[in-house]
Amino acid sequence: MALKVKVSNDRAILTAIAMLITGCILSSMSISFFDSMRDAGLSRSRLWWEIVLNLQILCGALVWFSFVERIKSASGARYYLRCSQFFVALVATLLPVEIGLAGAAIGWFENKPDIADLNWMILVCLLMWFTGMAIPLVTQRLTQGRWRVPPFFKDVDLPRILLRLSPVLAAIVLTIIEVSRGGELHYYYSPFLLYLQGALSYLLRALRFE
Repeated sequence: MALKVKVSNDRAILTAIAMLITGCILSSMSISFFDSMRDAGLSRSRLWWEIVLNLQILCGALVWFSFVERIKSASGARYYLRCSQFFVALVATLLPVEIGLAGAAIGWFENKPDIADLNWMILVCLLMWFTGMAIPLVTQRLTQGRWRVPPFFKDVDLPRILLRLSPVLAAIVLTIIEVSRGGELHYYYSPFLLYLQGALSYLLRALRFE
């Protein structure tokens, strides 16, 4: 029997695209950070940041158009749930700008931080990522009085769950291998893999396989 694919929420694809663009930007930032021959930790190239800022505007617009109609058509508890999902997606896709602002405040454009400082920044970003995953669940609990099983894990067996989590599992395996041998490749590719995981969750909302 041929596999059929139906689009159930086409606008969710826009957020998936924004996630992929952001993942590419973050991996590019990481590669630039380690390959730079200068003392600065973050790129000081005006052209590079102009490209990034324009891409970030595009990402913000994609997320907005992905959610605006669903927010307008929602009411009651569903309205607050949609707003929380929009907020989380917007913060996630604008992370490169947030890192740039934080780097400017810390002084990373002038002095390259050591690896411990970079790891702390990554830890903060990961905490933001997990917090973002929890916010819609907590919002539904507060507004509807119940916990919701995320659609990403609903009615799916273990092999399919592992397949759906393959990007983040690949990032974890890559990190373990690189840390054990003192490498740096996990700094390059893990940002994209994590955002690929985020994009996959939106793609699964948009597409239905029959």
